Amino acid sequence: MVYVFGIASALFYGLAAVMQHRVASSAPKSAWLRLGLLAHLIRRPMWSAAIGADVIAFVLHALALGRGPLTLVEPLLTTGLLAALALSALWERHALTRREWTGAIALTVGLAVLLAAGSPTEGRLTVPFHRWIIGGGFAAGAVVILVVWAKRSRPQLKPVSLGLAAAIAFAATDSLLKINIDVLQSDGLWEVATSWYAYALVGSAIVGEVLVQSAFQAGPLSLSLPVLTSVEPIASSALGVILFAERLRTGPKELSLELAAGVLLLFGIWFLATSPTVTGGRAETSAFEP
Repeated sequence: MVYVFGIASALFYGLAAVMQHRVASSAPKSAWLRLGLLAHLIRRPMWSAAIGADVIAFVLHALALGRGPLTLVEPLLTTGLLAALALSALWERHALTRREWTGAIALTVGLAVLLAAGSPTEGRLTVPFHRWIIGGGFAAGAVVILVVWAKRSRPQLKPVSLGLAAAIAFAATDSLLKINIDVLQSDGLWEVATSWYAYALVGSAIVGEVLVQSAFQAGPLSLSLPVLTSVEPIASSALGVILFAERLRTGPKELSLELAAGVLLLFGIWFLATSPTVTGGRAETSAFEP
């Protein structure tokens, strides 16, 4: 069931990302990187519908993490690009191009080989607090650096740096969601409600949402979506290893296959995340461009 929940979650995440970008790209510049951006967007029906899709995706994501490790679930979320591609093609009523078929096949094959070769397994159910300090410190430091860079960079680089920051913030959210689900299953709802995990989860999710909407606002989806889709599973898997001691096969043969599959997967992500079908196809301008 972990595969079913993970892929279903990816479908709704992919749909939500495309819908959110089409609304956030027209938001006023004054709301950039502020909570006021969310207040502005929530009044737009399409964005509210996208949040509904996000909520469904979040629940399915939690169900997947309750049955499998981060190193398995997070790569599955890259299939959201396949869902976004298929839904956009149906909506616009046109056939997929050779480039899009190539990207879809590369993503599917790369993901299948990566998971088969790595064979991710569960780690510990409890995480020592010092590991949260280490993992959280690296994630928070990276987000701050990328946000500062975004504020000082050219308009074309803003969506990229904010997409990276959002991916890292969501990777932290994924780890916190995982520990909350583990605590819920082992100790019950009261333990979750009285621990710091739940509040940290809410905080990191809000930070990630502000960052990703600011990335969507700052420029075309083809600039932010590739880094968001590729970096989040990598960062989440790294946190899965650091925090939960999750394991992948590390023999010479397996490592070679994992590296080749990872390259193929990233290739597919880049092809699909820059596809006009997924991104909307227009020469979009952002709030930061005349």
